[in-house]
Amino acid sequence: LKKLSHQQGKSNPILIIHLEGLRILCFFLKINFVEILKGEAMDNHEIEIEWEGPLTIKETTDEKNDAGEPPDYGGNDYGLYQIYGEHILCGSETLLYIGKTTEQTFSARIKQHLKDFLKNEGNIKVFLGRIYDPKRHCKKENWKTWRWDVDIAERILIYKYCPNYNGRGIGDLPSLMPHTKILLKHKGESGRLQIQDNAPADYS
Repeated sequence: LKKLSHQQGKSNPILIIHLEGLRILCFFLKINFVEILKGEAMDNHEIEIEWEGPLTIKETTDEKNDAGEPPDYGGNDYGLYQIYGEHILCGSETLLYIGKTTEQTFSARIKQHLKDFLKNEGNIKVFLGRIYDPKRHCKKENWKTWRWDVDIAERILIYKYCPNYNGRGIGDLPSLMPHTKILLKHKGESGRLQIQDNAPADYS
């Protein structure tokens, strides 16, 4: 951006577009736009994930359906999930899939998987990961910062752990913008994940 701004004092339309996009992103993520321009914004962002498990398919579909009340739908059963099971090459208790569910409950999402790759699988274990930071996440902004945290956490986990049944995201280096470093802290029963995941330090 600094290079674009030094063009003989002339107004640069490319710079204007970049700055406007950055301003909108900062608004949604509750980041100070002026601090970003001054280079004073925090480089590090931490996301804490509280994990529950292991659960059976039946326990997940029968019990994890707290969607909350309309119009905010601030229920407890949204977030990240891991699925473990048998793999022909990797053996038992293999991390098969990492996913997110922000528009439907854990129960509804796992029921969808039962119609595709889980329909012939046995000995499945499910771990559910919930993210909530009252300083960042609120219904007034339709949970936009919460959705962003869930999304980037999923992409970091898929890229790092490469679950066998994930297709999308395994080869896509996650963009951490507007941050340069993101730390995922895992609490509770997190399966075979490490205690922490550091992006991008863990990628090398």
